[in-house]
Formats: sequence, structure tokens, C-alpha cells
Amino acid sequence: MLTPLAMAHEFWLVPHDAQTGLEQKVVFELRVGPTWPGVQTPRIDNLVNWFKAKDAQGEWKVAGRDRTLAVGNFTTRSPGATVVGMRTNSAHLELSASEFNQYLMEEGLTEVMKTRARFGLGDAPGRENFSRCAKSIILVDGQSQGYDNQIGLPLELIPQTDPLALRTDEPFVVQLLFLGKPLPNTLIKAQLKAEPPIELSATSDAAGRVMFTLPQDGLWLFNAVHMEPSTEDDSDWESLWASLTVQLSEKSKE
Repeated sequence: MLTPLAMAHEFWLVPHDAQTGLEQKVVFELRVGPTWPGVQTPRIDNLVNWFKAKDAQGEWKVAGRDRTLAVGNFTTRSPGATVVGMRTNSAHLELSASEFNQYLMEEGLTEVMKTRARFGLGDAPGRENFSRCAKSIILVDGQSQGYDNQIGLPLELIPQTDPLALRTDEPFVVQLLFLGKPLPNTLIKAQLKAEPPIELSATSDAAGRVMFTLPQDGLWLFNAVHMEPSTEDDSDWESLWASLTVQLSEKSKE
């Protein structure tokens, strides 16, 4: 199971009910792949470091078991946004030089490419330790307060625009934080669950923010990757892969 999980850069939580009512059960599945719909994957052994939810009443652990397709579930407690985060354990990945360079190019990791070239490593395999920072926002009782709360992921995508007030003629803003601080110059992708999928991308500014003009509402997926030199003997790079799923609803134009 490790190989498809490792090779798929996008890794995201899909809630069965992204907008729901009070005291309702929400079940999550995992998807991996380059784009929607991705491939559903079970919760493999030792995948999850922590899996928790946060609402107006505080934080709690999301229930779930290894080797199941329903990777986690909880019952909603408070009106507004329940923010859910999954932090995975680190895994090791080695790619050929061509595969690694293509991966760096696709994810906009130009500084890593420059560093490899500067030290004559452009033709060397890529040895990488990576972990995932998957996040989803559940909107309860037709309310969205708390949608911009942090859940504590080391690499975290945070909407700065109300998910229930999408305007297709105005920008939807997302901020990327690394260890709680804005992360600039990072490629952030936006994808809509549609047929065919809609894909957009932008690079974060000095405040870690990007602005997307999203053409329609629906279940949107946002992704980003951050990579730094590794201090471990078995790898050259350490990376974090962040994702966010949130159901956006268009605000009526008055």
C-alpha cells in the first residue's frame, strides 16, 4: 500500500457530509492521486500520527481504525465550522533523477531545483522523507464562524474568505502557514470536484496568501508542498504536503 500512497502527491480528506446539521455523524474517506476524483485508499497501519477536530467547544480526537475505508468519524456538536486535521507519520521515498525533477517542477519547488543544480545533483536520485497535513472543514447548521481557525498542522491551508459567501466575481483568499507563520513563494493549487475537474494555481505572496477567482461553488480541494534540506542520514530532503477540502456555497447577488 505504501507505493501508491507515496507516489501520489495529492492526499486529501473527503467528508460524506461537508455541510450538515447538529448532532449528525460525519464520515471521512481518504483520496490520493494527481486530481479529482483520485483513488480511495484505506487507513493503512501506522499512517496516522494524530487526527483531531476543533469547534467552538474545543478540540477532540477523531475516532477511526486502521485498515478501514471509513478512516474517521465524529458527531457534530456546535453550529459553525468544525475544523478537522490529520497529521501522518513520516515515510521515505526515493525517486530517479528524472522522476524527482519532474515532481519538483510540477509542485513549483524551484528553490530545491536550483539547490540541486548548484551542487551538481541534478542527475542524482531524490531521497525524501515526507508527511501529510490533511485538513477539512465541516459547516454545521448553515453557519460558518470559525472557518479560519487553525488546527495545528505544521503546514496548514486556511481560508480567509467565508465558505458560505463565495462570489464568482470576487477573489477567494487562502493563506498558507508553515509552523504558524506565513509561507511566501509557494505554489498553491485549487481543484473543484466536477466533470471534468477544474484546476487553478497561484503563488503565495509575502503574507502567504493567494487569491483565486473560482468559477463555481462545490467541494474544492487546495494543495501545497513545502520542502527543506533533511538532517537525516537516509534522506536529502524533508517535505510536508498540505491539503484542504471545503464545500463552498455561492452568495446570492443582491
